[in-house]
Amino acid sequence: MSDTASTIRRVYLHCEFLPADPTVRGLVSIGLTDDAGCDYYAVNNGMDVSAVLNVPWMADNVWPNLPRCTVDGYPCLLDRTHPDVKLLDEMRDDVAKYFADGSPETHLYAYYGGQHIWRLHSLWDHDWAAMPPSVPRWCHELRSLVVQAGDPPLPERADGQHHALTDAGYNRTLHEYLLALSTCPQREDDGFRPVSGLHRMPPTDRQAAAPPRTERVDKSSAACWGPESSSRHPGRPVTRGERPTRFPTHQMHSVVCDVCDYVYDEDGDGFEVFDSPEAAAQEVLRHHWKCLSDGRVMCPSDDGEHQAVYDELMPPEPGAGG
Repeated sequence: MSDTASTIRRVYLHCEFLPADPTVRGLVSIGLTDDAGCDYYAVNNGMDVSAVLNVPWMADNVWPNLPRCTVDGYPCLLDRTHPDVKLLDEMRDDVAKYFADGSPETHLYAYYGGQHIWRLHSLWDHDWAAMPPSVPRWCHELRSLVVQAGDPPLPERADGQHHALTDAGYNRTLHEYLLALSTCPQREDDGFRPVSGLHRMPPTDRQAAAPPRTERVDKSSAACWGPESSSRHPGRPVTRGERPTRFPTHQMHSVVCDVCDYVYDEDGDGFEVFDSPEAAAQEVLRHHWKCLSDGRVMCPSDDGEHQAVYDELMPPEPGAGG
């Protein structure tokens, strides 16, 4: 390990959260662990408990792992006396102290980390001026490292575990596993290689077999590359290999409840996408969503707001018109 890498503290982050609520009330819990095994775990005392219980996936997978107290033998309330359940000010102070351990440099890691670092920053209402300088402003994306390593099979994780600290520990295990692979790109033992220039996709078999094709470039298109560019000189034949890479695009679709704006997320990873509206409709209907006759989509929540929409669409009772 290089001297630079030995001074880096690696911290692994995972949060449980309500995808449809980007505020701090949508933060359920936060887990942090580092490469030395120093852990931090907190459950948000100010979370929107009713919203958690109204999302079937959250109620089935996240809620059972939180500190709860029982009423009439049923664990239906958050145990706010539990030491893991903390107020917002406590969580802010604890997290700031966790990162301010004196390390010269801290690298933060998360898997599909966009939502997770958003939830971390929500402790300070995303105000970087108020956020302590020790708290990382960005994170390394472990999913990118998986792709760079050739998308190998990943270490197994315990089924049914949706606990922020357990998942943060899995992120550490995943990173260590990837760094041990011979195919994993290395830079200062950190696992990420620097990027220089544009990435080019490898040619397909059909492209590799095709003969080189040349074409003339007119002055208007060549001018955008600079008048004396060695690779784009006006009037010079240009081979296919020198043309800028064009990446294919594919439109994807997600499903959002038209009543409460909850984004369909059966796996709890933020949201799911589908190749077509038809595929999206088939999937959500299997999980008790409703596609209404007026084109709206509704999640299975049964609160008053959703029930009111159903009532609007019901035909009038016989004789109601007088």
